[in-house]
Amino acid sequence: MAVQISYDGRESLGSRDLGAGDDAGQAAAYRTYNAYAGRFSVPEPGTVVHHVEQALHPDQAGMDKRRSYRLDGDVLTLRTQPVVTAGSEASSVLRWRRRA
Repeated sequence: MAVQISYDGRESLGSRDLGAGDDAGQAAAYRTYNAYAGRFSVPEPGTVVHHVEQALHPDQAGMDKRRSYRLDGDVLTLRTQPVVTAGSEASSVLRWRRRA
């Protein structure tokens, strides 16, 4: 399993060079992108666990990310567990539609 999530409207760093951009631009690029990969398991119907082996954020390697899922025809919906960030609780909902 591999996850790549990017915010809309990310600013260009002005070059494809991995060292491009100033510190602020590189920090913004990091904050507006998430990526991780590893194995997954389905411990029970409606639950998938992503076992993170590699991640953009180095502290996420080795963690398990539990998600609820629903498959409805050609649409797969994943919902993250609630996370508290900056004093508020939120969860994300991701939907994929199978291409014909």
